[in-house]
Amino acid sequence: VQDGRQAIRAVLRQIKNVREKNCYLPAYLCHSIIQPFREMGLNIDFYNHEHPLIQNIDENIRDSVILIIDYFGTEFFRTEKIIKFLEQGNSVIIDTTHSILNERRRKLCHEDLYYIASLRKTFPIPDGAVIFHSHNNLELDLGCSINYMSMLDAMILKRFYLERTAEPSNVLNPDLKGLFLSLYTEYEECKDKEDVHISKIPLISLMILSNLKFNTLLGRRNRNIITIYENACNNEIFLFDIKEIRSPFMLPLILQNNEKRDNLKNLLLKNNIYPPLHWKIQGLIPEKFGYEHQLSSKILSIPIDQRYSTEDLVSIVNVINEARV
Repeated sequence: VQDGRQAIRAVLRQIKNVREKNCYLPAYLCHSIIQPFREMGLNIDFYNHEHPLIQNIDENIRDSVILIIDYFGTEFFRTEKIIKFLEQGNSVIIDTTHSILNERRRKLCHEDLYYIASLRKTFPIPDGAVIFHSHNNLELDLGCSINYMSMLDAMILKRFYLERTAEPSNVLNPDLKGLFLSLYTEYEECKDKEDVHISKIPLISLMILSNLKFNTLLGRRNRNIITIYENACNNEIFLFDIKEIRSPFMLPLILQNNEKRDNLKNLLLKNNIYPPLHWKIQGLIPEKFGYEHQLSSKILSIPIDQRYSTEDLVSIVNVINEARV
């Protein structure tokens, strides 16, 4: 399908009597995950987490829908817990967007177990998502993919900008950076405003995916994340122990407060490093979920993907170390 929220909606349409069930979602997530639940008018309850983002779900839940997120490639929600919830008549959706490179995560099969992932968060494609299920005959009425060309334009412009920035002799068009950033923003805002309609993954995404060398990609990401852990002066800034990361996605840092987080973000931006915030939950999640709101104000994600060389990652770590976080 075209994106992650479409994958979630497609799965929800497969679950029998879903409108009569309670849907338990994590209190730390992005708007796009909630969107299909709300558009379908489903009953939503949130569950909280313990540090570091370990799911704390009532073990007595039955006959419901439970959504799990493998945050930043971790796998805190173990297989035995999944099996228990399935045995209690629940449908379980595991969002493996952050753990798509961990094939072992998807070994467990069950008719009420679904894995979904947004692929563009890991792979260099304009859009695309995937659903894994024990049966290959899911009833999906797929329309044509739309609107992804603006994201493709943004990707190309950003790459051109970054490559030119790396060459001091080049004079850049000052509007180029603003252009690709505005294209990214417009694309995301369009998704947020429009209702979720299930469409095919763009053909260009399939072509790019078919030509990727996944082992090389995984190796570079593993190397990059190790480089940051080995060269950082302050290991207390890492949200997770490196042993907990099963699939290298991005590296989440946890700063002392919102001000230090924003200062580091601005410093990285000045060095043409673009760290996203996963996620802004104010106004989305009830304030009673204090841990999640506090985390949202202090977290910063460092890119470690295959575009970056070891030298690039050392430069990123140097910026972090110089910030004395």
